[in-house]
Amino acid sequence: MSRVWVTIIGGAAMAAFGFAQGGFDGPGRYELTNLKSGKLLDLDRNDQTTVIQFSPRGAENQRWDIERAESGFYYIRNAMNGKALEITRNSNSSPLVCGRFDGNPNQQWRIQPGKDGNALIVSRAGKTIDIPDGSSRDGLRVQIYDLNGDSNQRFIVRRVARSFEGDRDRDRERRFRREPDANDRDPHPDRFGRFWDNREQMWKLAGDGACFYQQPDFRGKALCTGSGSDIADVSREFNETISSVKLFGRAQAVVVFERPDFRGARYRINRDERDLTRLRPGWTDHLGDRMGSIRVN
Repeated sequence: MSRVWVTIIGGAAMAAFGFAQGGFDGPGRYELTNLKSGKLLDLDRNDQTTVIQFSPRGAENQRWDIERAESGFYYIRNAMNGKALEITRNSNSSPLVCGRFDGNPNQQWRIQPGKDGNALIVSRAGKTIDIPDGSSRDGLRVQIYDLNGDSNQRFIVRRVARSFEGDRDRDRERRFRREPDANDRDPHPDRFGRFWDNREQMWKLAGDGACFYQQPDFRGKALCTGSGSDIADVSREFNETISSVKLFGRAQAVVVFERPDFRGARYRINRDERDLTRLRPGWTDHLGDRMGSIRVN
Protein backbone atom coordinates (compact mmCIF):
# COMPACT_ATOMS: atom_id res chain seq x y z
CA MET A 1 0.00 0.00 0.00
CA SER A 2 1.36 3.45 -0.88
CA ARG A 3 2.02 5.71 2.03
CA VAL A 4 0.71 9.29 1.96
CA TRP A 5 1.91 12.27 3.91
CA VAL A 6 0.00 15.54 4.11
CA THR A 7 1.51 19.02 4.05
CA ILE A 8 -0.51 22.02 5.18
CA ILE A 9 -0.04 25.02 2.85
CA GLY A 10 -1.96 28.25 3.56
CA GLY A 11 -4.53 26.34 5.57
CA ALA A 12 -5.21 23.81 2.79
CA ALA A 13 -4.11 20.19 2.85
CA MET A 14 -1.97 19.01 -0.04
CA ALA A 15 -1.46 15.24 -0.27
CA ALA A 16 1.80 13.91 -1.68
CA PHE A 17 2.43 10.27 -2.38
CA GLY A 18 5.61 9.44 -0.50
CA PHE A 19 6.58 6.35 -2.50
CA ALA A 20 7.10 7.23 -6.14
CA GLN A 21 9.26 10.31 -6.20
CA GLY A 22 11.86 10.04 -8.92
CA GLY A 23 11.83 6.26 -8.56
CA PHE A 24 11.68 6.06 -4.77
CA ASP A 25 9.17 3.45 -3.64
CA GLY A 26 10.14 2.62 -0.08
CA PRO A 27 13.15 1.47 1.95
CA GLY A 28 15.93 -0.22 0.02
CA ARG A 29 19.27 0.40 -1.68
CA TYR A 30 19.41 3.18 -4.29
CA GLU A 31 21.64 5.26 -6.53
CA LEU A 32 20.90 9.01 -6.41
CA THR A 33 21.57 10.88 -9.67
CA ASN A 34 21.33 14.64 -9.86
CA LEU A 35 19.02 15.72 -12.68
CA LYS A 36 21.11 18.75 -13.70
CA SER A 37 24.66 17.35 -13.53
CA GLY A 38 23.91 13.72 -14.34
CA LYS A 39 26.36 12.67 -11.61
CA LEU A 40 25.80 10.30 -8.70
CA LEU A 41 25.84 11.19 -5.03
CA ASP A 42 29.15 9.66 -3.88
CA LEU A 43 30.95 9.24 -0.55
CA ASP A 44 34.62 10.18 -0.91
CA ARG A 45 36.64 7.04 -0.25
CA ASN A 46 39.62 9.03 1.01
CA ASP A 47 38.10 10.39 4.22
CA GLN A 48 34.77 8.49 4.17
CA THR A 49 33.06 11.68 5.38
CA THR A 50 32.94 14.14 2.48
CA VAL A 51 29.96 13.82 0.13
CA ILE A 52 30.77 14.59 -3.50
CA GLN A 53 29.30 13.92 -6.93
CA PHE A 54 30.99 11.60 -9.39
CA SER A 55 30.41 9.75 -12.64
CA PRO A 56 28.80 6.31 -12.23
CA ARG A 57 31.26 3.59 -11.21
CA GLY A 58 28.94 0.92 -9.79
CA ALA A 59 30.79 1.12 -6.46
CA GLU A 60 29.30 0.71 -2.99
CA ASN A 61 30.21 4.28 -2.01
CA GLN A 62 27.72 5.45 -4.69
CA ARG A 63 24.86 3.44 -3.23
CA TRP A 64 22.62 4.48 -0.40
CA ASP A 65 20.42 2.51 1.99
CA ILE A 66 17.22 4.42 2.69
CA GLU A 67 15.67 3.38 6.01
CA ARG A 68 12.56 4.54 7.82
CA ALA A 69 13.10 7.01 10.65
CA GLU A 70 9.93 8.53 12.12
CA SER A 71 7.00 10.69 11.09
CA GLY A 72 7.62 10.28 7.35
CA PHE A 73 11.38 10.89 7.54
CA TYR A 74 14.19 8.59 6.45
CA TYR A 75 17.82 7.87 7.20
CA ILE A 76 20.10 7.70 4.14
CA ARG A 77 23.15 5.54 4.87
CA ASN A 78 26.10 4.77 2.63
CA ALA A 79 26.36 1.16 1.54
CA MET A 80 30.14 1.15 1.93
CA ASN A 81 30.33 1.87 5.65
CA GLY A 82 26.83 2.51 7.03
CA LYS A 83 27.47 6.19 7.79
CA ALA A 84 24.48 8.49 7.47
CA LEU A 85 23.93 11.65 5.42
CA GLU A 86 23.73 14.58 7.80
CA ILE A 87 23.90 18.35 7.94
CA THR A 88 26.64 20.02 9.98
CA ARG A 89 24.75 23.31 10.32
CA ASN A 90 21.52 24.62 8.88
CA SER A 91 22.87 27.38 6.64
CA ASN A 92 23.13 27.84 2.88
CA SER A 93 26.21 26.32 1.22
CA SER A 94 27.04 24.18 4.25
CA PRO A 95 28.72 20.97 3.09
CA LEU A 96 26.80 17.73 3.20
CA VAL A 97 28.69 15.03 5.09
CA CYS A 98 28.36 11.44 6.26
CA GLY A 99 28.65 10.85 9.99
CA ARG A 100 28.36 7.93 12.32
CA PHE A 101 24.78 6.75 12.39
CA ASP A 102 23.08 7.69 15.65
CA GLY A 103 19.58 8.65 14.50
CA ASN A 104 19.80 12.33 15.47
CA PRO A 105 17.50 14.85 13.71
CA ASN A 106 20.36 16.11 11.51
CA GLN A 107 20.39 12.64 9.90
CA GLN A 108 16.69 12.62 9.04
CA TRP A 109 15.43 13.43 5.55
CA ARG A 110 12.13 13.81 3.73
CA ILE A 111 11.83 12.62 0.12
CA GLN A 112 9.24 14.73 -1.65
CA PRO A 113 8.19 15.39 -5.25
CA GLY A 114 9.81 18.12 -7.32
CA LYS A 115 8.05 20.03 -10.09
CA ASP A 116 8.63 17.22 -12.62
CA GLY A 117 8.08 14.31 -10.25
CA ASN A 118 11.76 13.78 -9.54
CA ALA A 119 12.85 13.75 -5.90
CA LEU A 120 13.83 16.56 -3.60
CA ILE A 121 15.78 15.35 -0.59
CA VAL A 122 15.01 17.77 2.23
CA SER A 123 16.54 17.78 5.71
CA ARG A 124 14.38 17.83 8.79
CA ALA A 125 15.56 21.43 9.29
CA GLY A 126 14.14 22.39 5.88
CA LYS A 127 17.10 22.80 3.51
CA THR A 128 17.63 20.50 0.56
CA ILE A 129 20.56 18.67 -1.02
CA ASP A 130 21.97 20.92 -3.75
CA ILE A 131 24.71 20.67 -6.41
CA PRO A 132 26.52 24.06 -6.41
CA ASP A 133 25.66 25.95 -9.60
CA GLY A 134 24.55 22.69 -11.19
CA SER A 135 28.18 21.94 -12.09
CA SER A 136 28.96 18.56 -13.65
CA ARG A 137 32.51 18.43 -12.29
CA ASP A 138 33.58 15.11 -10.78
CA GLY A 139 34.62 15.43 -7.14
CA LEU A 140 32.55 18.56 -6.47
CA ARG A 141 31.44 18.78 -2.85
CA VAL A 142 27.68 18.62 -2.34
CA GLN A 143 25.93 21.20 -0.17
CA ILE A 144 22.57 22.06 1.34
CA TYR A 145 20.61 25.14 0.32
CA ASP A 146 17.21 26.80 0.57
CA LEU A 147 14.63 24.81 -1.33
CA ASN A 148 13.89 26.30 -4.76
CA GLY A 149 13.12 23.14 -6.73
CA ASP A 150 15.60 23.81 -9.57
CA SER A 151 17.08 20.87 -11.44
CA ASN A 152 20.32 20.98 -9.43
CA GLN A 153 18.20 20.06 -6.39
CA ARG A 154 16.23 17.25 -8.01
CA PHE A 155 17.34 13.64 -8.07
CA ILE A 156 16.54 10.51 -10.01
CA VAL A 157 16.31 7.71 -7.45
CA ARG A 158 17.15 4.30 -8.93
CA ARG A 159 16.66 1.18 -6.86
CA VAL A 160 19.54 -1.29 -7.03
CA ALA A 161 18.33 -3.75 -4.38
CA ARG A 162 14.91 -4.50 -2.97
CA SER A 163 16.35 -5.10 0.48
CA PHE A 164 19.71 -3.96 1.80
CA GLU A 165 19.68 -6.07 4.97
CA GLY A 166 21.34 -9.08 3.40
CA ASP A 167 23.98 -6.89 1.81
CA ARG A 168 24.59 -5.10 5.07
CA ASP A 169 24.93 -8.41 6.88
CA ARG A 170 27.54 -9.50 4.34
CA ASP A 171 29.32 -6.17 4.68
CA ARG A 172 29.41 -6.61 8.43
CA GLU A 173 30.81 -10.08 8.04
CA ARG A 174 33.62 -8.66 5.92
CA ARG A 175 34.37 -5.81 8.32
CA PHE A 176 34.03 -7.68 11.62
CA ARG A 177 35.54 -11.14 11.21
CA ARG A 178 34.17 -13.80 13.55
CA GLU A 179 36.30 -16.53 15.08
CA PRO A 180 37.56 -18.85 12.29
CA ASP A 181 38.35 -22.52 12.74
CA ALA A 182 41.67 -23.34 14.38
CA ASN A 183 43.15 -24.20 10.98
CA ASP A 184 42.36 -20.69 9.72
CA ARG A 185 44.39 -18.86 12.38
CA ASP A 186 46.66 -16.95 10.03
CA PRO A 187 49.66 -15.19 11.64
CA HIS A 188 49.66 -12.62 8.81
CA PRO A 189 47.21 -9.70 8.98
CA ASP A 190 44.28 -10.03 6.62
CA ARG A 191 43.05 -7.01 4.67
CA PHE A 192 41.13 -5.91 7.77
CA GLY A 193 44.25 -6.03 9.95
CA ARG A 194 43.15 -9.01 12.05
CA PHE A 195 45.68 -11.74 12.77
CA TRP A 196 46.46 -14.60 15.14
CA ASP A 197 49.50 -14.16 17.41
CA ASN A 198 50.74 -17.72 17.85
CA ARG A 199 53.26 -16.82 20.56
CA GLU A 200 50.69 -15.14 22.79
CA GLN A 201 47.82 -17.37 21.60
CA MET A 202 45.41 -14.54 21.04
CA TRP A 203 43.75 -12.49 18.31
CA LYS A 204 45.25 -9.06 17.62
CA LEU A 205 44.66 -6.13 15.30
CA ALA A 206 47.36 -4.57 13.12
CA GLY A 207 46.59 -0.86 13.17
CA ASP A 208 44.16 1.26 15.18
CA GLY A 209 41.14 -0.38 16.75
CA ALA A 210 40.02 -2.84 19.38
CA CYS A 211 39.30 -6.53 19.92
CA PHE A 212 36.53 -7.84 22.19
CA TYR A 213 37.15 -11.28 23.66
CA GLN A 214 34.91 -14.07 24.84
CA GLN A 215 37.11 -14.89 27.86
CA PRO A 216 39.09 -12.84 30.38
CA ASP A 217 42.78 -12.08 29.68
CA PHE A 218 42.08 -11.58 25.96
CA ARG A 219 41.41 -15.25 25.28
CA GLY A 220 38.87 -17.21 23.26
CA LYS A 221 36.77 -15.99 20.37
CA ALA A 222 37.21 -12.38 19.39
CA LEU A 223 35.41 -9.64 17.53
CA CYS A 224 37.87 -7.05 16.13
CA THR A 225 37.21 -3.77 14.36
CA GLY A 226 39.11 -0.61 13.42
CA SER A 227 38.89 2.86 14.90
CA GLY A 228 35.96 4.88 13.62
CA SER A 229 33.83 1.76 13.15
CA ASP A 230 30.43 1.21 14.69
CA ILE A 231 28.82 -2.11 15.57
CA ALA A 232 25.12 -1.36 15.78
CA ASP A 233 24.05 -4.78 17.06
CA VAL A 234 26.73 -6.84 18.76
CA SER A 235 24.53 -9.95 19.05
CA ARG A 236 24.34 -10.19 15.25
CA GLU A 237 28.14 -10.18 15.03
CA PHE A 238 29.20 -12.07 18.11
CA ASN A 239 26.79 -14.27 20.00
CA GLU A 240 29.05 -14.55 23.03
CA THR A 241 29.49 -12.75 26.33
CA ILE A 242 32.35 -10.26 26.03
CA SER A 243 34.71 -10.61 28.99
CA SER A 244 37.77 -8.54 28.03
CA VAL A 245 38.73 -5.68 25.71
CA LYS A 246 42.09 -4.68 24.23
CA LEU A 247 42.95 -1.45 22.39
CA PHE A 248 45.48 -1.38 19.54
CA GLY A 249 47.51 1.35 17.86
CA ARG A 250 46.18 4.85 18.45
CA ALA A 251 42.69 3.79 19.50
CA GLN A 252 41.78 5.86 22.54
CA ALA A 253 38.61 4.30 23.85
CA VAL A 254 35.57 2.19 23.18
CA VAL A 255 32.05 3.24 24.12
CA VAL A 256 29.62 0.43 24.86
CA PHE A 257 25.85 0.87 24.86
CA GLU A 258 23.18 -1.04 26.71
CA ARG A 259 21.03 -1.67 23.64
CA PRO A 260 21.49 -1.99 19.86
CA ASP A 261 21.60 1.10 17.65
CA PHE A 262 23.56 3.05 20.30
CA ARG A 263 20.64 3.41 22.67
CA GLY A 264 20.25 3.14 26.41
CA ALA A 265 22.90 3.53 29.08
CA ARG A 266 26.53 3.81 27.96
CA TYR A 267 29.97 3.23 29.42
CA ARG A 268 33.38 4.40 28.18
CA ILE A 269 36.41 2.12 28.42
CA ASN A 270 39.69 4.04 28.09
CA ARG A 271 42.24 1.24 28.45
CA ASP A 272 42.77 -2.50 28.11
CA GLU A 273 40.49 -4.45 30.44
CA ARG A 274 41.49 -8.03 31.19
CA ASP A 275 38.29 -8.81 33.08
CA LEU A 276 35.19 -6.68 32.63
CA THR A 277 33.61 -8.08 35.77
CA ARG A 278 36.18 -6.04 37.71
CA LEU A 279 34.53 -2.86 36.49
CA ARG A 280 31.65 -3.27 38.91
CA PRO A 281 29.68 -1.33 39.87
CA GLY A 282 30.53 0.77 36.85
CA TRP A 283 29.93 -1.27 33.71
CA THR A 284 28.42 -4.69 34.42
CA ASP A 285 25.97 -3.47 37.05
CA HIS A 286 25.07 -0.51 34.84
CA LEU A 287 24.65 -2.28 31.48
CA GLY A 288 24.38 -5.97 32.31
CA ASP A 289 26.60 -8.77 31.03
CA ARG A 290 26.20 -8.09 27.32
CA MET A 291 26.93 -5.13 25.11
CA GLY A 292 24.15 -3.98 22.80
CA SER A 293 26.29 -1.82 20.48
CA ILE A 294 29.86 -0.53 20.29
CA ARG A 295 31.83 2.46 19.02
CA VAL A 296 35.62 2.57 18.74
CA ASN A 297 37.34 5.98 18.93
